[in-house]
Amino acid sequence: MKAAIRKILVICAFVIPLASVASAEGKILFGPYEALTINSEVVRGVKVDDGGKIWLLLNPTYREQEIILKISSEEGAGYRKWFNGSYELVSPANQGKQPNQWTDWIETVSPYIEYWMSGEKILHLKKVK
Repeated sequence: MKAAIRKILVICAFVIPLASVASAEGKILFGPYEALTINSEVVRGVKVDDGGKIWLLLNPTYREQEIILKISSEEGAGYRKWFNGSYELVSPANQGKQPNQWTDWIETVSPYIEYWMSGEKILHLKKVK
């Protein structure tokens, strides 16, 4: 019995620290961006091409919904205006997005980018490189 308990304690001593290291080091990176928030039920993928365009791969269930993008210079800071003078850039719903295709690309120099859908933040990116 003591041997079994000792074996369990030894296993726990190795497994528990690995779990905390994984969560501390488990950054999700997409090119030069780190995902601070990601709703993986909605967002299946993010890619950044060589030209700096950021593309989304949405779960087909959500592809017909409007996406609102907001940018800022610092985390928690006020939002910056887009090229059109608005604080929100809207990717309209029902625009014929194909399922399982990269869509909704943007280009920005802003270090923080937020993607919102139905009042919920589905993706928050921070430029780290």
